[in-house]
Order: sequence, then structure tokens, then C-alpha cells
Amino acid sequence: MWRTLYSIFLFVFLLAGCESSRIVDQVQIIHAMGYDWKNGKYIGTAIYPTFRQGPMTKPDILTTESSTTYDLIPRLSSKSALPIEEGQMRLVLFGKSFAKKGITEIVHSLARNNKVGSHLQLAVAKGDAEELLRITAETTLSDTLYLSNLVEQNIREMNLPNTNLHIFLYNYFGKGRDPFLPYFEKKGNFVKLEGLALFNDGHYVGRIDLRQSFLVKMLLDQTKNGVYQIPISRNKQKGRVLLENLFATSRYSFKKGKQPVIDIHLHIRAVIRDYPTWLDLPDKRAFKLVRNQMEKHLNKDITALLSYFQKKEIDPLGIGDFVRSHTRNWNEKSFYQQYQQLTIRPHVKIDIVQTGIGE
Repeated sequence: MWRTLYSIFLFVFLLAGCESSRIVDQVQIIHAMGYDWKNGKYIGTAIYPTFRQGPMTKPDILTTESSTTYDLIPRLSSKSALPIEEGQMRLVLFGKSFAKKGITEIVHSLARNNKVGSHLQLAVAKGDAEELLRITAETTLSDTLYLSNLVEQNIREMNLPNTNLHIFLYNYFGKGRDPFLPYFEKKGNFVKLEGLALFNDGHYVGRIDLRQSFLVKMLLDQTKNGVYQIPISRNKQKGRVLLENLFATSRYSFKKGKQPVIDIHLHIRAVIRDYPTWLDLPDKRAFKLVRNQMEKHLNKDITALLSYFQKKEIDPLGIGDFVRSHTRNWNEKSFYQQYQQLTIRPHVKIDIVQTGIGE
């Protein structure tokens, strides 16, 4: 009996020594954080749920300003009656002005913060992050995770390439590659995902739309899902087909010499989801014509996208990293001095596995 009592006493003692738990309605759990640069000041905005009776929650907003980014969270705490908790933060949203100025300080701070998970989403807003977070709080009623869920859904099912804090840090610190982030815009009273924000050395330098994001997703290798509209024509008739990616793989090759060449072989297995009524796809000649036109247009669109990256002197596909892995004594500075003149050739092959229920 004494042994049993001793065990119970030890168990209670150990429990008492554990870190005190926090009750959910006695802390401010930040789900999204926004950063802006306005009128010479840094603006910090936090969106958090306020718990009502039962399971009901309502998004609320806290905002503050400072001359530095380091004390924005402490300043938010000074406006909150409850302790601020960052452990459940799912999204950090940068206003475009802030992103142009540079997000390096915030990214370094997030990398050092052991309360923040590596699957945290980062994103850029066309205007102010505060405005987009307020729209989200007003229009989504009870969903404080709307923006992060929107990003994750588009990664799984649509045109957005995989992205989170871990991937951003890998692309940011890695040699021969540049990071990218989801890009949001205000559309009326709603927030819409519009593509990818592109970065060079931690600074926003441009963006691409969701259609081009689909190309990036495929070129980054082994992707599922996503849709792409392609123009087609036959006998003076014009229309568009909607291509749905089932699975795509990309393979890079490097030819050394005085004029080095990168060849990108992209193999797509796809379904044609929709096409004009005048197009008879079961006909073998029409089928071959459509496939050839799709491959031609995709080659053209990828070439234009690669030229845009070279013009902006950014490398979101990690081509420099690929060349580094095939080159002795690779030098990052000298490679990117020649990057704009580098010949990069896409080669697209499409296997259409299904054209619809009427096939």
C-alpha cells in the first residue's frame, strides 16, 4: 500500500512541476500577422479569434506602429488585456511597400522564433496588409484562418507551387535560387489569390499571375493538379481548351561550352476538361492538331516566363543551383553576371489521357 501511495504522490509532484497550461479564452491567439510600411512608420496588424459562448468565434484586429520592426509584437501586447500567443500563427502577410523595402528582418526573426512552425505561410498583399486583414475579418464571419487555408487549398488542388516558411528559407539562403510567395489582391469586398510575388535578396521585385504560377509549379517537378487555358484554332475557327494536369515531371540537362545551354524537358499527363463544340476530339487528326498546338503554346509561354525571370535577374526555378551541381568550382557571382544571356530551352510533351465523358 505504501508503494502505491508513494507512486501517486510522485505522479502528482511531477504534474505540479509541469509548465502551467493556458486556457484558450485567457490568451490572444494570433492566427495572422500583417506588416506594412506607411508614412515612415512600420505598421503591425494581428488578427485573432475572440471566443463566444460555445464553439462560436469572431475575428478581431489589433494594430500598432513603430519606428522599427522589433517591438511591434510587444506594442501589440500593450494594447491587449490578455497575453499574446504566437504559437498558432498560420500566416504572415507583407504589404507591397514593406516587401519592396525588404522582409529580411522579419524572416530572420521568424526563423529564430521557436514558437512558430516551419509550415507557417508567408504572403504579399498588393496594397496594405492591414486592409486585407480587415476585409478578411469583416467578410469571413468566423474564419480567422481564411487566408492561410486559401493558400493551402490552391497548393493542393490548383496552380500554386508548394510554399511555406521552410521552403522560403531554403530558397532565400540557398545558393543559386530565389524565393517566391503567394500574392493577394483586393477585389471589391473580398481578397483574392492572384499569383506569385517574386523576390531578389529579400526584396519584392515583381509578380506573375496564377496562369504563370501553374508553369512554375510544373517546372519545379513532379506536380499534380492545376488548370491551364490554351488557345487553339482549326479552319479559321478559334477557341480555347482547358487543360487539367494529372501529373507533370520536369528534367533539366546542361550543355557546357562557350555558350552553355539549359534544356528543360517537361512531360505532362493531362485531361482536357473543356473544349469548343466545333472541335471533334475523337477524330485522330483533330486530336493530334490540338495536342501539337498545346505543346507549341506551352513552349512559347514557358520561354516568355523564363525571359521575364532573366530580365528581372531572379531565379525562382533554381537554375543556378542546378548548374552548380554539375559544375566544379561554381561561382554564384560570375554565373549570374551571365544569367541574362543564358540560353534556356523548354521541350514540352503532353499525353492526353482523357477528353471527357463523351470520349
